[in-house]
Amino acid sequence: MSEILKTSALVSVLALTGCLVDSTKKETTADTTRAAPVVTVTPVNRGTHGMAERVLWAFSPDNKAVLVVADPGGVENEPVPNGFFFGDEARGFQTQVDSVWDVAPSPDWKWIGFGRAYTVVGGGGTGTDLLTDVSRRTSIDTATLRAGSFASSGMSMSRAVAQPGVIHIPDDPRQIAAADSGAPRLFPIARGWRVRWTTDGTTLALGNSPARATDNEPSQTWSALDPVTGASHGTLPSSAKLAEVKMTPGPTLDRSLPMDMSHSPAIQIQRGNQTFVIQSERGVITLVETTPGAAAKSAPRVVGAGIALAATAGGRYIIALAPRSRPDVNEMAIEPVVYTVTW
Repeated sequence: MSEILKTSALVSVLALTGCLVDSTKKETTADTTRAAPVVTVTPVNRGTHGMAERVLWAFSPDNKAVLVVADPGGVENEPVPNGFFFGDEARGFQTQVDSVWDVAPSPDWKWIGFGRAYTVVGGGGTGTDLLTDVSRRTSIDTATLRAGSFASSGMSMSRAVAQPGVIHIPDDPRQIAAADSGAPRLFPIARGWRVRWTTDGTTLALGNSPARATDNEPSQTWSALDPVTGASHGTLPSSAKLAEVKMTPGPTLDRSLPMDMSHSPAIQIQRGNQTFVIQSERGVITLVETTPGAAAKSAPRVVGAGIALAATAGGRYIIALAPRSRPDVNEMAIEPVVYTVTW
């Protein structure tokens, strides 16, 4: 009799275990119906949002990978570090990074280059108040940091630096070595206010520091960085040409201006043989199947709160504006996010 009871208890435990879902790796789970895919949401920028914030994005040629940038600006358009999200539905890889001056994908969309932002002199302007800490974090000596710093405010003595970094998109994120490939790799160089790739994708071009303390100030000269070896050169080869990424400008979020969150245009996507439309009505984003021959009047699948702006070809990544999960009276009530839809 005791053996029967033990067997019954074991079966009950196994049945219960089969019903459990591990959600520890999810960042935030949006409301979903029982038959719906799992949806998680990632803020594009977890850092400072400034007085206003532009939202921009770019798609790979096949529309399966997306780079989303949240570009805030300070008072009088002073430089404020950006945040970005990258997702590739073909490879099943995504990442989010804060505190960058600039970011660009390589022409083949297998690399991401960025310039990490650090403040080396605070608004008080003591001259060395943050240099030692930044030197320890970047592995760049204080003399090089001081020489490579630039004014980051027109109203104080704040100064900042840029440090270049890359992310190599793994072909298969499930492989053991993929974690090292997909992790940001930073180089001990004080340069990278602007970053671009050469058209052949072999070199990351690092732009010189801004001449003025404005958020959209361009770089005038470029140095070269080999993303594989880390070797750097003071100038680009004369034959090198820089690739330009076409960014789609989205809405600009401003504390003083209201944003209509009730509706946005529908977005068509296709997943295999199934077609869907992403709808945004009354502040809720839903997925509605439109596959010919699909069951009529099937219930919409809830993605989350907000309005959808764009999506990758298969709908795995949905760029949206959503109410801030932790509202702050001193910041905007909405923020750019990316919903990840996992089937």
